[in-house]
Amino acid sequence: MHTTVVKRSRNTGWGAAQMRTIIDCSGIKWTIFEVKRPTDDTRWSYLPEEYGDGWLCFDSHISKRRLTPIPARWRELTDDALLHKLREAQPVLRRSAEADGASELAL
Repeated sequence: MHTTVVKRSRNTGWGAAQMRTIIDCSGIKWTIFEVKRPTDDTRWSYLPEEYGDGWLCFDSHISKRRLTPIPARWRELTDDALLHKLREAQPVLRRSAEADGASELAL
């Protein structure tokens, strides 16, 4: 049985206390953080309406996922609860660095 590990960022600068790191049962490390729109009321026109108030981002070396709405007090959730939220989150299309942004990969 694999144990999930939750690491909290050290308070070493911008955003430090606002990120969490977990490792899933496959050994993949996920960094979790909030993404919110700027206070100048700018909207991300390239995203669906449900992302207008921001989302919780799950980022790893193989995938990125978005969860909306942002769960209340998500920083206090258990590691198992965060893994459940990861499974609920929607995959994000990533740009291929080699193609200089010309193509996107679906994950």
